[in-house]
Amino acid sequence: MSDEETTRFINRKLPKTNTPVDETVAYSTMQTPTASPKATQGGRDDDFTKIVRPGAATSPTGATGVAGAASVDTFSSSGEPVVGWLVIVDGPGKGQSMQLGSGMNGIGRAKEARVSLDFGDEEISRLNHASVVYDPKGNKFYLQHGGGINLTYLEEAPVLQPIEIKGRETISIGNTKLMFMPFCGPNFSW
Repeated sequence: MSDEETTRFINRKLPKTNTPVDETVAYSTMQTPTASPKATQGGRDDDFTKIVRPGAATSPTGATGVAGAASVDTFSSSGEPVVGWLVIVDGPGKGQSMQLGSGMNGIGRAKEARVSLDFGDEEISRLNHASVVYDPKGNKFYLQHGGGINLTYLEEAPVLQPIEIKGRETISIGNTKLMFMPFCGPNFSW
């Protein structure tokens, strides 16, 4: 496998200041494999860590917006254990998966959302369209509406109150259909 076909992490040392630095900022920038050598060698002062994935497509602003494009996942950089996934089975971003963590997993288009679905579906609310909740004490998952005007559907029924989900259910948000895949459950938990 050549260097162009592997995922690479390009790190820079953070500047020493008395101002606290949010570590998620260090992991939230992506660089495409076609970047200039200066950018991939840390030539810009405002970049800390770049995740370079082969085949990643980004817009000029750096936001992903096409099916097959790699997405920046702020959850995965936290080091928190994965409890399940949401996989896009239909709509923009088809084939992509997003990790779920313990507690509330707010779903929205914004990069600040714990589960960011920024693949071009404008029908998805920016923040808190819906949430997948993992309760580590009860070892169960729940789906709940985010409180906005856009509805969330479990199979074909609107989600108007929290409802337990067990796995392989289809969740519809905007023009996007997701399949819920649990990792934790009756036989395993962190």
